Amino acid sequence: MNCLSKVLVDERRQARQKLRQRRRELTAADQRKAAVSLARRVVGSHFFQNARRIAIYWPADGEISPLPLADRAIAMGKRVYLPELPRKPCRRMRFAPLAADARISLNRFDIPEVAACYRETISVNQLDLLVLPVVGMDRVGNRIGMGAGYYDRLLENCYFRAIVPTLLGVAHSFQLLDAIEAQRWDIPLHRLATDLKVFLAGA
Repeated sequence: MNCLSKVLVDERRQARQKLRQRRRELTAADQRKAAVSLARRVVGSHFFQNARRIAIYWPADGEISPLPLADRAIAMGKRVYLPELPRKPCRRMRFAPLAADARISLNRFDIPEVAACYRETISVNQLDLLVLPVVGMDRVGNRIGMGAGYYDRLLENCYFRAIVPTLLGVAHSFQLLDAIEAQRWDIPLHRLATDLKVFLAGA
């Protein structure tokens, strides 16, 4: 059961704090169980089965882990990527291949990234499926992020070019809220997944 119902724009900061605190309080065992359950539910979906290039994220701050899902994807012959934060403000995130021999380094937020040169990375519009971490999301696909705006800028460019991968928001079940008031620049999710359920946004 979630701890919030409708979140208005001016309530996002408070909601973000509450939800981040709640997920940080999960035990390691609870996190492992949720991650395995998430992977099991997503891997059977048609949008995952059809995707060849999939971007995930490295979990931090209590986020539900997509790493078991990445393991399943690699075992199925899919290519898996991690986001690489832009080193200049005007640039957008790119995605580096995650493989057994990948060199991992910490970015400026101490989150692991693949150490790759530019020519080894791909842009978001080359992905089939983009798995996004959320702090909160509602059933029509609105989301609350961490507030840095990296994904917002990335997806805005996608929609401008009309080439968009399937956007899958993933979270613990208590992060699924009744409603989140959208901001004008928000890009809605296409699919939603928790440790309990996978469903189409708006369905």
